[in-house]
Amino acid sequence: MLKKNTYRPDIDGLRALAVLAVVLFHLSPTLLPNGFLGVDIFFVISGFLITTILYREMEQNNFSFANFYNRRIRRILPVCFVVIVVGLLLTRWLFLTKDFYSVANSAVASVFFLSNFYFARVGGYFDISTEERPFNHIWSLSVEEQFYFIFPLLLWLVFKSKFLRKHIIAVLLSTMFFLLCLSFLPLEKIGIHLDAYYLPHLRMIELLTGSLLAVILCLKGNHLSVQMSNILGSSTLVIVIACLCIKGIFVPPYFPGVTSLLLCVPTALLIVANEKGSYVKKLFSIPPIVWIGKLSYSLYLWHWVVLAMCRYFLGVGDLPFGVALGAFILMFLLSIITYYFVEQPFRKKKYTFKKSFLYLYLLPLTVVIAISYSLYQAKIPELQKTSSHFPPVVCEKCTTSKDTLQTLGDTKSLYPKKILFVGDSHTSHLSPFIDIVGKKEGWKADVLSAGACPSLLNTQGWKPSPECQKALDYLQEHYLQYNVIFLVNSYTTDRENIPAYTQKFIATIRTLLAAGKDVYVLNSSANFDYDVQRNQKLKKQLGIQYFTSLRGEKYKKNYKRWERFASTLKTEFPTLHIIDLSHYIPNDGCIAGKPIMYDTNHFNTYGAQQIAALFIANGEKLLKLEGRR
Repeated sequence: MLKKNTYRPDIDGLRALAVLAVVLFHLSPTLLPNGFLGVDIFFVISGFLITTILYREMEQNNFSFANFYNRRIRRILPVCFVVIVVGLLLTRWLFLTKDFYSVANSAVASVFFLSNFYFARVGGYFDISTEERPFNHIWSLSVEEQFYFIFPLLLWLVFKSKFLRKHIIAVLLSTMFFLLCLSFLPLEKIGIHLDAYYLPHLRMIELLTGSLLAVILCLKGNHLSVQMSNILGSSTLVIVIACLCIKGIFVPPYFPGVTSLLLCVPTALLIVANEKGSYVKKLFSIPPIVWIGKLSYSLYLWHWVVLAMCRYFLGVGDLPFGVALGAFILMFLLSIITYYFVEQPFRKKKYTFKKSFLYLYLLPLTVVIAISYSLYQAKIPELQKTSSHFPPVVCEKCTTSKDTLQTLGDTKSLYPKKILFVGDSHTSHLSPFIDIVGKKEGWKADVLSAGACPSLLNTQGWKPSPECQKALDYLQEHYLQYNVIFLVNSYTTDRENIPAYTQKFIATIRTLLAAGKDVYVLNSSANFDYDVQRNQKLKKQLGIQYFTSLRGEKYKKNYKRWERFASTLKTEFPTLHIIDLSHYIPNDGCIAGKPIMYDTNHFNTYGAQQIAALFIANGEKLLKLEGRR
């Protein structure tokens, strides 16, 4: 049976392994393919340590919910709030308003321990990417606290029942089995569209693995010999390291879920083996490793904030070596500061529960909410509000219902031929352009779009999103009603997620032409190397301008893809109309000093209007008279 107040340095050593795995993976997945599993190791450790304390206190009849949550508050919240407040202030200063708004929402979700649900449901087409969300990693803390809102009460109820207490191991196993069964539930088929990676019931299996180990050791004790501890410790360490390195095992739909046990069970057995004087225990008890383990909580909180900031500034997922090294050093320095000057002092405070709740939760909670929302509403300079003045074009009525389909251009036009613009988000972002040019040329058109949804009549081997499928169904069912069809997509992306995309697109054009339609392929994507508005924001705030021309190597590579694609189409279909608007876009993505792009490849409203003006001023016509049938 575990002794009271026994400190185990080897568990801090195991924490070091877990946090370094996570940090290496987030620096670059190539460094450690499954490093994200470090979070799962943390869950097992947490379940084991907290349940050991709970069980011991309940067994001795000195358990108090107030004392338990007082310890949790002093242990978890001070550093967490420091990281969130610092992250909020930096993002408020340096991020675009549209991106700060997303960060602010995630911060508020984090302080209410709901960030896992927030991230499970966000993911709009124009949202800030996962790699650039400074608080994305706090989902794990939310899951852990959700577990500790429930588990102590359930354990307390078990202790109140002689029958349940006698069969406590069976109760825990049954609970784990029930949660494992839930992991096989097809969420999308029952209308729950959430990312399973963040859902608490799947992660509670991992926490309960540690809890089960704690209860078994409290009841049965550890009777392993030193020799058996050496064998068990060495073998389980090899398994844990293999889990961190081998690709292809810990993937959906069985992770998180049943495959989590392939890591969690060996981790639990490693904790058992290391209780005795094994070689692995000595390894994990080396002072520098233990020290990193003690820093692990602060390091975990800081590492993602630092990396997200770097990725946001550079606009890349893969950080250059020098930047990655600098980020690694910075996150360690920040962790050392908060460990010694925040984490440790508050952990030792002799606050009552009420005082801890007031000073360490309610007060900083108010600060976070104030920063998140009052600053967002404050009057700020024009350039800091570029995203408010130049929002993405969202064609809200570009739906699949004929009665509400967006009609743009000269809506009173008597032009006899029906026109349809259809495609992905690049159709939507051209809505003002279509409207202005249509009015100038005297025609009207229906507009239909969905994000990441190229206009194809054949989707075999590809699973479109529900919104995309509806749009493509409409195209399939109604294209015969139109005389002129514009296919407007991002032609500078590789479309690797769609098998035989080029062949499918060619087949779509062939079908439309065979049906007697005038077909246009319209390209409007610049696909710059860097976000135009970010480039201006950083120049304004820091005096840094990463790019004077945003048409770098990435742009050139993507534009060559479009040129090859257009050449293939022109060779295949000599009568096909191909229009390229990208040459109207200036190198810096600005007209009259104002950004015309919402991001790297979508126009904002101002941009679409300006491109229409240039198009008309240049004497061009969108609808080619000679191509009408």
